[in-house]
Amino acid sequence: MSDRTDLVTLLPLQTSTGRDIIAENHQDKLNLHVPRSKKWGGGRESKKITVNRFVVLDELFFEGLGLWVGEGGRSKGIYFGNTSQELMLRFLEFVEKKLGLSREMFKVTVNSPRCEADLKERWSKILQIPMVNFTGVCLDTRINHEYAQVYLNSIILVELVKNLQEKLGQTISSTKECAVSFLRGMFAAEGQVALRRPSSFHVTFSSTDLELVSFLKQCLQLVDISSGKYMSNGRKFPIYGYKNLKRFRELGIHTLHPEKRTKFECGFASYKRINVLDGEEARKVILQQLASGPKTYDDLAAALGKARTTIQAHHIPILEKQGLVKRAGKRKCAWLWALAEPTPAIFSTPTDRVLAAAQT
Repeated sequence: MSDRTDLVTLLPLQTSTGRDIIAENHQDKLNLHVPRSKKWGGGRESKKITVNRFVVLDELFFEGLGLWVGEGGRSKGIYFGNTSQELMLRFLEFVEKKLGLSREMFKVTVNSPRCEADLKERWSKILQIPMVNFTGVCLDTRINHEYAQVYLNSIILVELVKNLQEKLGQTISSTKECAVSFLRGMFAAEGQVALRRPSSFHVTFSSTDLELVSFLKQCLQLVDISSGKYMSNGRKFPIYGYKNLKRFRELGIHTLHPEKRTKFECGFASYKRINVLDGEEARKVILQQLASGPKTYDDLAAALGKARTTIQAHHIPILEKQGLVKRAGKRKCAWLWALAEPTPAIFSTPTDRVLAAAQT
């Protein structure tokens, strides 16, 4: 994942409105601009933007592209905002080292829940962008954390990065190293860690773009991670299960955003899981649990160290269809499940009967 690529082969020829983009080669740099055109009523020539001509497609490149796809604005220029200082600095590293854009070209806005006299100065030191580039500081008591945004208005840059995403899509979805780096950036921007209790620990990716959702699922599948069904009401899809989360952790997809990394590690460390290797063994343990009396979905999820939805939507329906379990009333609003009766009389104890049933 370290090929040196000539951006000339990836440049857009026109803007989204059909105006021609002119590229002038200068050894290792490209000067890009949109000329005046009678076709567009004259107009005015765009400002010239100079970018690197040759780019190494490495971890930084695909992480930065993932950050921008997940969190960046794409209407008037290159925009990126976040509450995490580390992500802001990673994105600026991407635009400087990969695109060849100085961070001093970017403007900055900051939203803060508190009024602080040194806010601009502090963020200027963090981002290493001059204070004169700060165009606004907004007091917003509805938020809990400071939020900074860097931006550089240029339609040419928007078209360039969109083109990079489109033309490198096949490379990302077919190369594991590229896919992992892109997913790492996307998860930092648009991923969440759900950690209400150990048995419900899982992660999600959020997006309203169904094409992007399909692309992310394809990338996850490439690196041997299975994902759940897209939930249109929440505009996200989950990743459950010890094997998937272990693989997620092995690849470091959670590591770019510091708070998400800490939350993930906390959830994984407390993730209770007995030695269940496959679905059949998981259902065997469920039957063992029910041998001592009725249990709710949450009881069984806690015993197996699995998500409640895995028990409710997968294992219990299979056991019910096999005639091994049945509903046994409710505990408050939660359904209770018990072993189906009658059980064969030839077994001397409930546990014997359960184990035998699990093997059939």
